[in-house]
Amino acid sequence: MSKKEHILDIAELLFNQLGYNAVGVDLIRDQANVSKTSMYRYFGSKNKLIEEVLLRRHQRFEKELNAAVSTMEGLENKLNAVLNWHFSWFNTESFQGCLFMHALAEFKGHDELIVNQAQQHKTWLKSLLHSLFPAPSKETELKAEALITFLEGMIVRAEFGEVSGYEECYRTMAHRLI
Repeated sequence: MSKKEHILDIAELLFNQLGYNAVGVDLIRDQANVSKTSMYRYFGSKNKLIEEVLLRRHQRFEKELNAAVSTMEGLENKLNAVLNWHFSWFNTESFQGCLFMHALAEFKGHDELIVNQAQQHKTWLKSLLHSLFPAPSKETELKAEALITFLEGMIVRAEFGEVSGYEECYRTMAHRLI
C-alpha cells in the first residue's frame, strides 16, 4: 500500500468516527505516522484530502453496488441486492452513517466542491435505483425518488442503531414502493 493510500485509509476512518470538523490534519498525520510535509505534498489541504476520501469512497460504493446488482435478474432481485448491500454495510463494525450526508451537513455553504461531491454521489445512487427498472419512464423516475428517500431514511435509522431486526419490514416496504 502506498503512503498516500495509507493516509486516505486513516483519514476516512477518522472522518467516519469523529466527523470532518473534529479531525485535524495533525491527528491524521499522527495516526498515519507520516510528516505534515507528506500530507501537504499529497493533498495540499485538508479539504483536498476530504475530496479524495469521498471520491475513493464513492468509487468503492459504485463498484460494490454495481457488482451486486449486475449478477441479478429482475427488478425484485436487483432491489434485494441493493437492500442486502446496505444491510451488510450497516452491520459492519466501521458503520457510522453516511460520509456523504455528513459532508453535506458540515460543508454546506462553506465548500461547494465537497457539497457537490456529496450531491453527485446521491445523484449516482438514485440513477442506479432508476436503472433497476426494465423500462425507465416518468413513473419509474418517481419510484426511484421514493426508493432513494427510503434508503436515505434507512441509513439514518441505522446510524441511530434502529435497523437491526427490521430488515424484513424494510424489504417489504421497499418492494411496495416499486
